[in-house]
Amino acid sequence: MRRRTLLKWVSGCLGALCASVVGIPGVSFVLQALRKSGSDVDRVRRVARLKDLPIGKPVAVPIVGAREDAWTVHPDEVLGRVWLVKRPSDAKDGAEPTAQVAAFSATCPHLGCAVQHDAKENRFLCPCHRAIFGLDGERVVAKKGSQKNPSPRAMDLLDCRLVTDKTTQEVWVEVTFQKFEQGLTKKVLKA
Repeated sequence: MRRRTLLKWVSGCLGALCASVVGIPGVSFVLQALRKSGSDVDRVRRVARLKDLPIGKPVAVPIVGAREDAWTVHPDEVLGRVWLVKRPSDAKDGAEPTAQVAAFSATCPHLGCAVQHDAKENRFLCPCHRAIFGLDGERVVAKKGSQKNPSPRAMDLLDCRLVTDKTTQEVWVEVTFQKFEQGLTKKVLKA
């Protein structure tokens, strides 16, 4: 084998080695993003016991879970907050009344501020731009002469369900936590 052929072969191998050192992490990053599941199972959180929720009074509950930031996983961080509103259902024919729970995102659909409960008026209020919502999450239309409600839509309603714990037999509220784009008239899931 000639010396020039050997040097070409060695430099080609070194070039391939350098490319793999740079390329393998990039390829694994792309494959990891493709492997992530966007299933609802990852976002469903058990947030409160049904017996702890008073009827007609909103309760703010944090959604806690793992947050990934580039290469780091932050376990048990607050991902967001939801408002739970418990309502009695209409029981017919002497049947036992069952509770219904509505879960609303605590993020204002206008610009993303934290929606608060106005106990005096028994409604939801966004302190940033004075958007007002009823306990059903719907926008409250401004009275004549007052400031117009800036929110483009109602509060974002989240899927929730009542689940009985198998060991304690207590009824829990589970919420499917999702984030939506702000400033739009329709709910659009954030990517």
